Amino acid sequence: MVDSTPLIPDGKEKKEGHRVLCCCDSRKAVIILNVLALALTIASLIMRLVDNQYFSAWTIILYVLNLFFYSIVTWSALQFGKSAVEWGIFWAIVDIIWASVYLARNSGWMVEGSSNRTATIVGYSIFYVFHVLIIYANWTYVSEVGKGIMSRETHSREKYSW
Repeated sequence: MVDSTPLIPDGKEKKEGHRVLCCCDSRKAVIILNVLALALTIASLIMRLVDNQYFSAWTIILYVLNLFFYSIVTWSALQFGKSAVEWGIFWAIVDIIWASVYLARNSGWMVEGSSNRTATIVGYSIFYVFHVLIIYANWTYVSEVGKGIMSRETHSREKYSW
């Protein structure tokens, strides 16, 4: 028999935060997406090293910055921090702009019919979608931390996963 007395609270607080990607809370989404981005960046670096591809100074700087930002954003989310995740949003936007400028400056090969044209288009499409997901997760997390919804104290109420 269930007691439906409205005067006695049931002890369960209702989740206030968002579910990101329909599968987890904002903190977990930030951690998962940034660890995945870190792994993909390392895999990309290894693939380029194995292929003996030329690395310009800008390419090296880009890889170092990506590794740095994905690492500090993950660490910050693990610590319930906010400021490094805000910088992660900024970096993701800069990375999108940087990739777009590179693509615009080197778009001539796409008209001439390169053999890896489709792979490049698919690769950049995945890059853009993935960065938008990172920005969304980071933004949601920063918003929830700023409003006091996500913190060490409220994490037990806010945590969510399938």
